[in-house]
Amino acid sequence: MNRVLPFALLLPFSGMAQNYFQQQVDYTISVRLDDEAHMLHALESFVYTNNSPVVLDTLWIHLWPNAYRDRETALCDQLDRMGDLDLHFASDEQRGYIDSLKFTADGALIAWGLHPKHADIGWIKLASPLAPGRSVTIATPFRVKIPDGKFSRLGHTDQAYYITQWYPKPAVFDRDGWHAMPYLTSGEFYSEFGSFDVSITLPSNYVVGATGILQEQSECTWMDSLATVPYSETQGFYLDKQRSRLNTFPPSAPTTKTIRFKQDRIHDFGWFADKRFIVRKSAVALPKSGRPVTTWALFTPKNALLWSDATTYINESVRLYSQWVGDYPYDAATAVDGTISAGGGMEYPMITIIGNMDSKESLDNVIAHEVGHNWFYGILGSNERDHAWMDEGMNSFVELRYMRKRYPTSGFNLDIPGFKKLTEGTTDAHRLQSELGYRFNARRNLDQALSLTSNDYTTVNYGTMVYMKTAMVMDHLLAYLGEETMDKCIHAYYEEWKFKHPQPKDMRKAFERESEGSYLGVRDV
Repeated sequence: MNRVLPFALLLPFSGMAQNYFQQQVDYTISVRLDDEAHMLHALESFVYTNNSPVVLDTLWIHLWPNAYRDRETALCDQLDRMGDLDLHFASDEQRGYIDSLKFTADGALIAWGLHPKHADIGWIKLASPLAPGRSVTIATPFRVKIPDGKFSRLGHTDQAYYITQWYPKPAVFDRDGWHAMPYLTSGEFYSEFGSFDVSITLPSNYVVGATGILQEQSECTWMDSLATVPYSETQGFYLDKQRSRLNTFPPSAPTTKTIRFKQDRIHDFGWFADKRFIVRKSAVALPKSGRPVTTWALFTPKNALLWSDATTYINESVRLYSQWVGDYPYDAATAVDGTISAGGGMEYPMITIIGNMDSKESLDNVIAHEVGHNWFYGILGSNERDHAWMDEGMNSFVELRYMRKRYPTSGFNLDIPGFKKLTEGTTDAHRLQSELGYRFNARRNLDQALSLTSNDYTTVNYGTMVYMKTAMVMDHLLAYLGEETMDKCIHAYYEEWKFKHPQPKDMRKAFERESEGSYLGVRDV
């Protein structure tokens, strides 16, 4: 009998017969922040290695800052459909863009242009075709006008900077072809793995958190010293009389510094800069290897009390995800306090930005989810735009396990008629939140299948289906297989597909293989 796991009924299956391959992109970027004009001035080069069996004469490239350029972008169209008209009616000063591009290939000028419909997608014509196994070095200067932080992920709030999706980035080319996609606020990313060597120049009193490992010993020493500076607990109270003091940005230093971050086996690079950051540093030992990982929390004075235990939350997230999924492969993990518009938090390799939270438990929850994306998005680099459940849903399932472990008796008390009776006596409030979210639309026949692309979901269903329904499906599978077998399945999937681009069928294959004989067979479908 062909045994089929219950969750497999939800997974789209691709019959592609081609052998797996993935391209390699290795970046070197130098960038300078102008914090008066809110501009980035940069020079980028990347080595693109063609590991495909196809000769390439053109590369598609993402120019995502142009998503904030005008009303004609896919981002503005999506925000309009969601009822958010801020970008639609934004002033020129609030908008953002990327310009000053001048592409070369191995030092020779080459032609390039924009997608006929999407200004945040470009193409570059190679001077000569790139054969399988060969590499080409692409370089360009570029300038980014940083948009207001209220629109989506890239942005600034006065002189607090959230620098993400900010540089020219080749689209993924895999066995299904090119995946050039416009930037969206709901629906995330798919990028090629490689190495990053990024140098950032900015006024010397900025505190910076970034993807990668800091290279300058003088900056490391300064960050270590900041991590030991005591702060008064009164800084954490958000009182009216303190509000202006706590939100005031100190003047930028007249001197600048250049700090460098390096990392390999990643597919994106984000950085965050704020002159007000309080710094805390810790470390955690990985459960399998015992290898230490340095953890950092960077937060603003007004949130000092709320973030006072933040390094513990990061430590526990790294430890428990490593235990349940697989050892964290990098040497550092950072969480940053910031104002963002794209949800409660947002993930980038080795670093996450967290929005305003109302309690320490909520902060722990969101930090765990966003740190967890290092596994489901960062290390297991699935296509989030096509298979959102593979990152958001799988991550929400492990987050559910995390919250059960950390807060086994906690619940939620909403004073809504009828709601109290519905939740009364529950022994698993964390799962119940997902179940009630899913039921909200499912009971009205407004739910949607998990196999849809991210842009096909309604705003509500993106949360209640992609996150909550997937978490419940996987939680059911946990109960069905048992914890030992479930962990065996996830560990095998992780080890086989880390630093690669798994598809749903790849995850299904790993789970079916590892659980063979551990569950009752069900009828063929």
